[in-house]
Formats: sequence, structure tokens, C-alpha cells
Amino acid sequence: MKKENVLRNAILLSLLVGATAVYSPVVMAAEENAAKDGAMEFAMDEYVVTASRTQTAKVDTPANVATITKETIVEQNYANATDALRAVPGVNILGSGAKGSSMGQDKILINGDERVLVLIDGRRANLGSSGNSSADWLPPVNAIERIEVLKGGGSALYGTDAVGGVVNIILKKGSNLGNHVTAKVSGGSFNNEQYSITATGSNDKGLGVMVAANKEHRGDYKYKNGNGKTVKLDNSSYNDMNTIVKIDQKIGEDKSLTFNFEHINTEGGAPFSYGGFSNTDHYKRVNNNVALKYAWNEGSEANGYAQVYKNYQNANFRSPNPYNVVGFTDSTLGFEAQQNFVFNDKNALTAGIEYYKTDVE
Repeated sequence: MKKENVLRNAILLSLLVGATAVYSPVVMAAEENAAKDGAMEFAMDEYVVTASRTQTAKVDTPANVATITKETIVEQNYANATDALRAVPGVNILGSGAKGSSMGQDKILINGDERVLVLIDGRRANLGSSGNSSADWLPPVNAIERIEVLKGGGSALYGTDAVGGVVNIILKKGSNLGNHVTAKVSGGSFNNEQYSITATGSNDKGLGVMVAANKEHRGDYKYKNGNGKTVKLDNSSYNDMNTIVKIDQKIGEDKSLTFNFEHINTEGGAPFSYGGFSNTDHYKRVNNNVALKYAWNEGSEANGYAQVYKNYQNANFRSPNPYNVVGFTDSTLGFEAQQNFVFNDKNALTAGIEYYKTDVE
């Protein structure tokens, strides 16, 4: 088998200068009304980070940002992050209609544009070789603190992968949740089974651990043919396993060190013939991503961080036809750093650098 090595380097420098008021008239008016009425009917203290790469009150953010909280995920009983994203107006998931048959390539579209950047805790998760991502590679919902969806171009801050928008998935922190263990089991038609467990722990020295695991299985679809007979759609089953480990350690009053590990193991079939693939083909995909992040001045407007990460994906397409047997590996090593500067209550500067190198075989 012939192997080709492809190397891609990318450097992104971004500066953002803006006028930011600490208290806007809207917020001040809302606070005055709250004092009179005794309660506010809606939350004014919601903050987002994706639109400006720094924590900003959502009411002061000059961008269209939608948020999905962990409370919403529980209330709506979303089975996965894909279902949660589908509920956001303007977001579509372009799939085959049968998970497994898409071979793990369900695309995320924002306002009809598939050039969407996916971030996990602010770290780039798209393939370095193509710039694409898939809804099948998102973390399990039991590991998610919230999802921020930036609708519209984010290229000035995130590069060309963010022309359509940005999906930023922020994971839970064990240091914020204490010692808890939750488990969930569900089932459905076509032998659908889903198991998930989340365990968090922390101590009085600022150490927090979060482990989330999810396993999903579905058997072959069944349908009625033209004669009204129920038949099985061969090769339409799939198996997913997703594991997240996050360890965060507070250092002093305003610094922290965070380690992330993500593992995805997906295997499914292709029940339809297309693009040279037959309905006897299978695929297996493994993702292993690690990241180490150091943050300083947390809780301050003049905060910053430095992060190094490695994303690895290996995909294998299996087939009785030797010409359809393909292996693909995408390995990205990246570094990014950011520092916020605050000059006064109306002027701030955000400076950052991002570098990543991708090897493809």
C-alpha cells in the first residue's frame, strides 16, 4: 500500500481592541428594577467566552451567541451533543439519516455553512488536514458543562475554519462539583442501548477530577418491504464508546493547571452503496486527544493562559473488496497562548498566538 505524508503548518495571530463598559445601561436598569421588584425575571449575569475569546456578559456581546447549559441538557434529556445542537436555531447536522452509515462524518452546519470550528474547552478539535469536524466526535453530554454556539464568521479570532461559526464545548470541572457519581441506562427500538457514568471528586487542596464514560449500541434497522414483510437492513448497526478524563489543580489563589484526555472508539457499517463503497464495508475510528493548560490571573479581567495539545485520529475502512481497504491517520500537535490587557473601564486588548502542525498518512 502506498503511503503519502502530508505536512500542514498554521500560525494564527490575533489582536482584538474594543471598548467594553463594565456596566452597561441595560444591566444597571435591570439591577434597579430588581431592587424595586425584589426579583429578576431573567438572568443578567450569564457570561460567554467564544465571541471575544474572553469572558464577557452575554448582554454586552456584539455577536449572535446561543448557549446550552447542563441544566437544559438534563431537562430535555438529550441523548448526545448532536441532539442538543439540533435544538439551536440556525444549526443543522448533515447526516445520512442512519447513524453508522455516514461513517462518522456527520457535518455541523451553521446558517448553511459547513466551515464550522469545533472547540473543546477552547482547544481546536477539527482535523488539521482538512479543517473539518464531525458531530460524531463530540464529547458525551454527561461531561458537558455548557455549549456555546457562535453564529456567523469568527475567522478574525479563530482562522479560516470558523467562517460559518464556532461551537465551543466547555467540560465540567471536578473542583466545582465535589464528590458525586451519576449513572444512566436507556434503551429503545432496534436494540438501542446507552450506558453512561460520570464521577467527580475534589479535595481541600484544590485538586479536582472528572471522569465521564458513555457507550452506545444499536442493532440493524428493520423495515417493511414492498410486500409488507419486515426485513433487516444488513450492516446498519454501530457501536460507540467515548471517555473523558479531566484533572484540574488550583495553584495559589488565581492560577490553575488542567489536563484533558479524550478517547473515542467508533465502529459501524455502511448499509448503502455509494462512492465506490459497497454495503458490506465497515469502518473503525479511534480518536485520542490530550491537552495541558496553564492559566493565570483567573477571576481577573487581565487573565491569560498557555496550552499545548495533541489530537490523534486513526480511521480504517474494511471491505471484502481489497481496493476499498483504506487506512488514514491525522495527527496534530498544537500550541496556543493568550493574554488580556485592561487599560481602563472602556478599553481592553486581547493578544494571542496559535501554532499547529499536522502530519497525515
